[in-house]
Parts: sequence; structure tokens; C-alpha cells
Amino acid sequence: MLKPLRIALSFLTILPFGAGEVRPEDMERSVVFFPAAGLVIGALLTLVAWLGQLVDMGNLALAVVLVGCSAWLSRGLHLDGVADLCDGFGGSFEASRRLEIMKDSHIGAFGVVGLIMVLLFKVASLEQLLASPENLLTVGMVPVVARFTMLVTAFKARYPRQAGTGHFMVGRVSLSMLLGAAFFLTPLVLLAWQGLAILLACLVPALWLRMKANQTLGGVTGDVLGAAIEWSEAAGWLAAASLVGRAL
Repeated sequence: MLKPLRIALSFLTILPFGAGEVRPEDMERSVVFFPAAGLVIGALLTLVAWLGQLVDMGNLALAVVLVGCSAWLSRGLHLDGVADLCDGFGGSFEASRRLEIMKDSHIGAFGVVGLIMVLLFKVASLEQLLASPENLLTVGMVPVVARFTMLVTAFKARYPRQAGTGHFMVGRVSLSMLLGAAFFLTPLVLLAWQGLAILLACLVPALWLRMKANQTLGGVTGDVLGAAIEWSEAAGWLAAASLVGRAL
């Protein structure tokens, strides 16, 4: 169990978890622990948020710091997926050409706009959440749910290329793996109905992306999985912030 966990942490975070030699079957087994990587990221973000509030940092500045920390902890891997996917969706009407654009290392106008939008949504939502110290658990749990949606997006999906970053998990996530990964969502119970709202809000963009990718790309790629994480995070924090706004 420890090796798949280390692989998940080393693959999805910048933290130095040594995984040793990694075989394809090891990568497949590590998928169950992807939400655990989100749990580590969420815990660190919660710690940063707590320290920022302790020194009375402004909520807007702290929100920017949290978004920057989130990007750094995940090595910007998923944000790269957002940019590539937006360029692919906006750059052509043909699936083959879209996939070709997404493989290009350069970023286009659609990619820039997509990155700006998702980052702004995150900052605005976190600023609202940070207005109340009791929302720190919410801040930390959204990254966990977002990594779970990665499995949902890959579940029984088709990979449109012969090889690539997401090939080891797309279409290879079983129901038992989904249920195992769902174990890491249990802290949502502490948030009661707000936890359910966050879960649903995170699932919406992931399920939409899965459907859209199948229609326009012929399947789910690694960029789609990365975008699912980023958009789910933005949606989760936005939903939580909206609920806080109503409560206030």
C-alpha cells in the first residue's frame, strides 16, 4: 500500500516522496490514492491560510497566496492541462487537429484566457471563504474532491491516442477503485450539507468535460484530467463561497 501512495504523492505533488522504480501496474494501483495527494495539498493550504490569518494578512492577498501555493504544490501540471485543452477546444473543429494543438508546447490566446478565468474564480472564491475562520476545513477539502473527480472523468472513458500522460488510468479505473478513492472524502461529513454541495459542484465540470471530450476529441486525455481537477477546484470553492454569502 505504501508504494502506490508514494507514487500518487510524487506524481501529483512537487513534494519529494521517493517512489523508486515505477512499473505501469504500479501507476494503475496508485490511482486510488490520488485523493490522498489532494488531502496533503489541502492540509498545506489550510496551514498557510491559518498562518495568513494569524498575521492578519488581507483576505485578497491571502487568496492569491493560496492559489499560488496550490499551483506550486501541483507543479503547475493541471494548469498546463487547462491551457492546452482551451487551445484545443478553441483552435479547431476537427478532433485530430485539436489533439495536435494540445500536444504543442506553446500557449495560445484561448489557453491564456482559460488560465486567467480559472485563477480569477479561485481567488475570488477563496477571498469570500477566508472572511470566516471556520471555513478553513472547506478550503482544505476542495482539493481532495477535485482529485477524486479525476477518477470519475477517467472511469470507463476512452483514450484517443496510442500513448500519453493519462493512458495509464483512462478507461482503467474500476468501480472498486472509485469506492476506495471515495474513502478520502469522508471528512466532507463534517461539513454536513455544505459538503454535499461541494461534492456536487466539483463533479459537474468533471462530468461535463468527460462528455465534451468524448464528443470533440474522441476520448479523455491527460490534459482533460488536469483541467477537470482545476475546474472542479474552482467550482468547489465557488459553490462554498456562494453558500457562505447566503449565510451571511
